[in-house]
Amino acid sequence: GAEPFPQEGCEKFVLKFPQKVLSSFLTSFSIVQHLSTKTETEVYEDYLDWRWTAHDPPLGTPPSGPGSIARLRVLVMAQANGQRALEAYRIVPSDDRRVLEAELSLSGLDGQCYHREQMHEKG
Repeated sequence: GAEPFPQEGCEKFVLKFPQKVLSSFLTSFSIVQHLSTKTETEVYEDYLDWRWTAHDPPLGTPPSGPGSIARLRVLVMAQANGQRALEAYRIVPSDDRRVLEAELSLSGLDGQCYHREQMHEKG
């Protein structure tokens, strides 16, 4: 709930916020600072790539090619359960997975697309 004094609200934020989430939030500033030189979609794609690369345990090379943005976004949305969400995503029926891949690969911004979605899958 709300705190009657702003100082107490800040204290509550710092002391009761999950450390892993707070650390991830603060570390993401190194990505967000590029909004002045890159498009929103490029910055978000960099963020998704960073989250994949920073995952513990390591997940290997970030995906590229069709469906890659969907996998990256599923990982981030699942937060602490990212690896389990990716395992579940792999067994989604192919027709449903294609719909998810199409929807999650849309940037929502005119003229902007995810570049890694256009790349050919490696290996």
